Amino acid sequence: MPNLPKLYQQARKSTLSLATIDSTDALGQSVEYTPREARAVSKDPATALDRVLEELIGDVVIMGGYRGSILRSAEAPHQQLWAPVKLGLNMRKANLEVGLEDEDEERMEETIIPSGMLTHIGPIDISRKFIKRLQSCGNARAGKLRVWDYGYDWRLSPHLLSKKLQEFLQKLPSNQPGTPTQSRGALVIAHSLGGVITRHAVNQRPELFSSVLYAGVPIRCINILNPMRHGDVVLFNEKLLTAQVNFSIRTSFVFLPEDGFCFVDKNTGEEYPIDYYNPQEWIKWHLSPCMAPTLPAYNRQHSSSFSSRIPKSLRARSDSKTTDKQPPSPITANHNPIVPQLNGAAAHHEEPAPSDPERERYFKYLTKTLARVRQFRAELAHSPAHQDANAYPPLALIYGKSIPTVYGAQVTHRDGIRCQDAYDDLLFRPGDGVVLAKEAMLPDGYSLVRGGRVCTERGHITMLGDMPAMGRALEALLRGRRKGIGLGVGRAEK
Repeated sequence: MPNLPKLYQQARKSTLSLATIDSTDALGQSVEYTPREARAVSKDPATALDRVLEELIGDVVIMGGYRGSILRSAEAPHQQLWAPVKLGLNMRKANLEVGLEDEDEERMEETIIPSGMLTHIGPIDISRKFIKRLQSCGNARAGKLRVWDYGYDWRLSPHLLSKKLQEFLQKLPSNQPGTPTQSRGALVIAHSLGGVITRHAVNQRPELFSSVLYAGVPIRCINILNPMRHGDVVLFNEKLLTAQVNFSIRTSFVFLPEDGFCFVDKNTGEEYPIDYYNPQEWIKWHLSPCMAPTLPAYNRQHSSSFSSRIPKSLRARSDSKTTDKQPPSPITANHNPIVPQLNGAAAHHEEPAPSDPERERYFKYLTKTLARVRQFRAELAHSPAHQDANAYPPLALIYGKSIPTVYGAQVTHRDGIRCQDAYDDLLFRPGDGVVLAKEAMLPDGYSLVRGGRVCTERGHITMLGDMPAMGRALEALLRGRRKGIGLGVGRAEK
């Protein structure tokens, strides 16, 4: 198992142009908190997180992202079916494919159940230290602070996941009748996909939340496209997350870009947009072998140069739209079993073409799923009614901008999109290694609490372990709640 923190340090040395980005470069606007400030704050014995833990009470819910919850067999002894290290080392077998019918989802808990957040992968900490820090503080020991490690089945429809989250929050002590207004609602810390589900739940039931911290939450993420065509390798396991399995996972479609951007002509810079929410386009462009088999590579490699011997996951062409050279970081390569990768996370294995009846079933499923996901994404939009009623809770976010992150793929010609090598020549911009910095912001209309936009040098998977950053973001949320944000008309301070 590669040591990601060590790889990250190596990546930082090789990407100084990104590491020294000014606080206004990535987003075109200043930020409230930067990694440089984090180092200064960390020398102070009374860190921001310490101050927060002295004040924080009520319910705190922490949830992971895509592939970020443990899945177990519903039958005793509830064997783990999603634990990347054991599955990746072929120490355990599991079938993560979801049936194509609605009833397959509805009956999923008869066979597979979620079991808390995936807090670490071997030695790599995702949220374990942070959760332990919360659970060991004085308010938690006194019973004033309740910490909930929330797991969900990240393979199911986003509407269903939002509904289940709302039901969970409604049962918490802070949402019971008789709870004082100031103490009402849960503080939710949501990572990646978990934040997308949370954003939907906030729009449906804002009163269930006292505040929300979004960590590395994408508005979209094109990294999902290659796994939908070629599958993902989880360490040494190439059979667990095949293209067919990824295609059956409903949340895979949540990340699709609505503007159709991904592919760019490598010679002219012309963009080749695709309507990813049109099922016919999936057939036309061979986006999944479930719809149409991928064509052979458009470009054959004939070079014998040194660069041609470097793995494709460690090579990238310069961005045709910017003068900055942005080489990929090892953190964005094939070392992360819970994040779908665009740059060749799996070898180009050919899956057998489906029969005509199978393809018809896949097409029906795809049509239904794309329509539902598009509706879900529409329901993520800012609600002026909630804003006018001061119903939205205080919102904060943590994002990264110091690691090269995929934002597009270059092809020699539009026809190259149909071919095996369509995702081999990538374009990079600042981000956390998975989510672009600009894509980790809130959608139009939403407002952050003052001081609630926090930058971290951590990569996408480990950002919840940045204690100074977490402290600053949580401190901003508590400050916003004290001012009455989310407590109704007339309660917020000017």
